Amino acid sequence: MHTLSRRLHAVSAAESHARPDPPLAAATDRPVWPLDSAFVARCSDPRHPTLLGRVKVEWQSEAGSANGTGYHEWWVPSLHGLSIRAGDRLLMQHELGSPEPIVIGVIDGFMPRPELERHEGPRLEIRSDESLRVHTADGQGLIAITPDETGYVVRLLQADARLAVSGKLSISADELELKAASGSVRIEASDDVRLIGEVVHLN
Repeated sequence: MHTLSRRLHAVSAAESHARPDPPLAAATDRPVWPLDSAFVARCSDPRHPTLLGRVKVEWQSEAGSANGTGYHEWWVPSLHGLSIRAGDRLLMQHELGSPEPIVIGVIDGFMPRPELERHEGPRLEIRSDESLRVHTADGQGLIAITPDETGYVVRLLQADARLAVSGKLSISADELELKAASGSVRIEASDDVRLIGEVVHLN
């Protein structure tokens, strides 16, 4: 019995020495980033399958790559709000201490840019039998929004008011009417004044 046990132990030990150790999991080859603080890469995939805010970029460098072609490809984070499409040239920037660069801009977007999604902000509802008034701290009325038979009317409650902008002011409507209930109308410009219409009536 002891002889059989010694033989089984010897066979088990021989098989153990003959069997190779299991291979370790191959570590992912991280790319060699350009040494410059900023560089240009091309977007090859703008949508990560699971992580938001990451895009796949590719670039070519003198340092060898895993496939031996000199081209590197990697998923990197991007700044929030960038509209990135496949084929766009991207400006990459290294942050101090970061192991990977960040996409900070799109140099030339050849694909049409989508409109930015507009999120609705604070909302105030006025019912048909209600009005909205804005007052100063001492109670003087400034603006009133009140309903009438045609809709809502915006009224400036001060006796004298002035609308001023630093740039261009454009007013657009299906029909436009300027009326002085009592008094004159004065139009003043430092350049030409033009009246453009199918028919201009002067009375």
